[in-house]
Amino acid sequence: MINSVWRRIFVWVLKGNLIIWAINAVLFGLLGLSGYGWNTIFFSSYFSKIALLETGICFIVGGALAFSGSVLPSKTKEYVLKSDEQWSIEKLRKSEKRANKYLILAIMLLVESIIISLFGF
Repeated sequence: MINSVWRRIFVWVLKGNLIIWAINAVLFGLLGLSGYGWNTIFFSSYFSKIALLETGICFIVGGALAFSGSVLPSKTKEYVLKSDEQWSIEKLRKSEKRANKYLILAIMLLVESIIISLFGF
């Protein structure tokens, strides 16, 4: 069972990484077609800047998902919105499991952005 959970997480992270790199390819294709020279795109560290931006976005999304299941947002929703939904440790664990995927993806993107920065792109 543990292997199947890690396999699903690994496949999800790889799919997310492929989607991000496909978006990068489209973005750089559009930059190339809009008049920027390929040398300008490659050697002015656009790759590393955008990879770091994507890493930050993934960390923020993962952190927000993990925080959404904690006590403070749940109790706030319960008292402000008069919700009958009670906080439970199961909801916290479920939100942390969802957040782990984004945090693993963000770590993978961070490593990729460091490698890209070392190559000077």
